[in-house]
Amino acid sequence: MPRTRVVIQSRLNSSRLPGKALMTIGGMPLIELVARRASRSGHEVIVATSEEHYDTRIADHLQRVGIPVMRGSLDDVLGRFVTATADLDDDDRVVRLTGDNPVADSDLVDELLAAMDAGGNAYGRVDIDQVPEGLGAEGFWVRDLRRAAATTHEPYDREHVTPWLRRNLGELLFAPADNPGDPLRFRCTVDVLSDFDRVARLFSGVEDPVAISWVDLMARLDAMVQAEGATVPARDHRLFSQSVLTLGGTQLSGPFASAPPEVRQMLARAVDHAVTHVEVGRADANAERILRSCGEPQLTQRLKFISRLQPLLAGDASMARLGVEASLERSFAELGRRQVAAALLSGIEQVGLGGGGAWQRLQDYKATGEVTAVGVSLAHASEAEALLDIPGLDYLEIPFNVLSAPLPEAVETLAARGVVVLAHSIYAGGSLLSGAHPRTQALAKAADAVRRQGIADLAVSYVLGHRAISSIALGTVTDDQMRHNLDLAAMEPLSDNEIQRVRELLD
Repeated sequence: MPRTRVVIQSRLNSSRLPGKALMTIGGMPLIELVARRASRSGHEVIVATSEEHYDTRIADHLQRVGIPVMRGSLDDVLGRFVTATADLDDDDRVVRLTGDNPVADSDLVDELLAAMDAGGNAYGRVDIDQVPEGLGAEGFWVRDLRRAAATTHEPYDREHVTPWLRRNLGELLFAPADNPGDPLRFRCTVDVLSDFDRVARLFSGVEDPVAISWVDLMARLDAMVQAEGATVPARDHRLFSQSVLTLGGTQLSGPFASAPPEVRQMLARAVDHAVTHVEVGRADANAERILRSCGEPQLTQRLKFISRLQPLLAGDASMARLGVEASLERSFAELGRRQVAAALLSGIEQVGLGGGGAWQRLQDYKATGEVTAVGVSLAHASEAEALLDIPGLDYLEIPFNVLSAPLPEAVETLAARGVVVLAHSIYAGGSLLSGAHPRTQALAKAADAVRRQGIADLAVSYVLGHRAISSIALGTVTDDQMRHNLDLAAMEPLSDNEIQRVRELLD
């Protein structure tokens, strides 16, 4: 009868959370917990770590507690897997797990293998686009593992073990029957310090951390998630998906900016509630630097940036291109990453600078993958008409709120083409919420008329009720404000009829 061996890769030199393999969760080092949960139903398990001197700590501990371990090249993880299965026959099976996913267990492994058998698949993996990160697992035959090792010498293939298999065997993308969905909110891997805190709390008080099933652990996580508040939804677009709430970075700098601990808490809360993007610009003082210095590595891993370029000076094509490069390269340096989701010129007049040289330079960055989307931040939504014939437009930022003129038809047209539309000034710089605005009473009556919980709720639900609007940028200076904005963004937006009712009341 064919054997199945679970191979768990682990190392101590994780760039985002060094030493995590030996951090304690459930009363034992993380790597021990992962191995014991995977072998709970009798699966053969071996931990594959590196030959680096620091990974002796992993090997020594596992040997003391009776868990098989082997050591190999740090970078050639594929080679480690081949060595870890050298005694198996070609017709035996391998399951790949990683040492930072303690929620995954033997039940999940069995369900994946059963699905592969039912479909006749040579390779299958848990689909982390549907399933929370932390429940990852891959299954394949030993013969194919050996073919991959003998065939590919690409560093990427050898570091990540299975890319050759996916390219040459096809893949089963598997979601278990009890998948909780909402991959962002139910994330349960241990990648950064905040992840460790969350997963450690998840296992806290569990009588038997090895025996508890992944399904029961996800039920516990569900209770934690529900206590934290609602999930911010996302809207899908031609180039990427973006949460309906985007964190505005302008308020992170200046005399009224929050202290670093408050910024860290706000960023962590935004990520935990499924916010996907931050909007920030070179003109926002040192906001980019603050984002990098105050954010844990989860910021650069799980939040993407919308970057507004510094306004460019007039000049020829060469000067325009150099201006784009100077602004964007400085943003890359300040943010600590060489990639942004979108790069936006600051104003309609910037598109034609240098005979279009600035716009073309952004398109060049897009071609290299350093910029995913190219767009413009407008001073007035009415300027969108001038962008209808601009080639390569992916992204548009406009001011828009409940007291604005109706959304221009040009914005609707661009959105229908797949252009992402980000709205800012939702609270009109805070004046709508001050209580001193001349339209305060009218806004309050309009909020009552459409059954919203005050002016802030009206302001958010009104803008998001326009389906052409992809997301709204809201800045915060306190964690309480962040929590409030997250709750508002998670609510159902106004319907078309309700929007029309609000307009009638305010006109």
